Amino acid sequence: MDEPKRTKEPDDSIPIRVTDRRSRFDASREQEPEADSSARHPTLVVELEERVRQAEEKLADALNLLRRRESEAEVFRTRLRKEMERRARSEMEAWMKTMLEVMDSLDRGVASSAGERDAEALRDGITKVRDQCLTILSRQGVEPMSLKGSLYDPHLAEAVAVAPASTPEEENLVVEDIRRGYTFEGQVLRPSQVKVARVQDPQGEDEGEGRSSHRDS
Repeated sequence: MDEPKRTKEPDDSIPIRVTDRRSRFDASREQEPEADSSARHPTLVVELEERVRQAEEKLADALNLLRRRESEAEVFRTRLRKEMERRARSEMEAWMKTMLEVMDSLDRGVASSAGERDAEALRDGITKVRDQCLTILSRQGVEPMSLKGSLYDPHLAEAVAVAPASTPEEENLVVEDIRRGYTFEGQVLRPSQVKVARVQDPQGEDEGEGRSSHRDS
């Protein structure tokens, strides 16, 4: 008995194609990014290196210039200090040479007065030497102060003695220059020491001393 023939059923399935997209390890490709990175940016690296080199050169030039300026300034300060010392010494030498002329006058006065018995002649010699000193001081801007007969000024003189005033109008007048004061170019170089007139109080005590004692008490 023959078996019945099987009819082939039509295949209705749709074919599906699968693509494997998983990355595969490839040693040659693994090294490509580094090679590509260095190959793509050589100009940028070289440019940065050049900028760094130029900046270092500029810094070195600036430091060298600063050192030269400091050296020049030190040389100038040294030269200026020496010049000032030289001028000061020159002026001092000129001053001392001028004062030596006064010493010469004193030497001549001492020699001439060895057998001199006339006091008036000796006085005249000393007066001439003093006048010579005043002339030298005047050339340097130093002038003597004469305060006798003027009102006492504490900025110009020191009251070292007191004399009774005969009238109230003479109160606080300078009656004597005990030690002469001097000015240098209009400024007080050394104050004078003077005697000042004071009106006496009924007890015979100087008013200034009385006021001072009252303040102290």
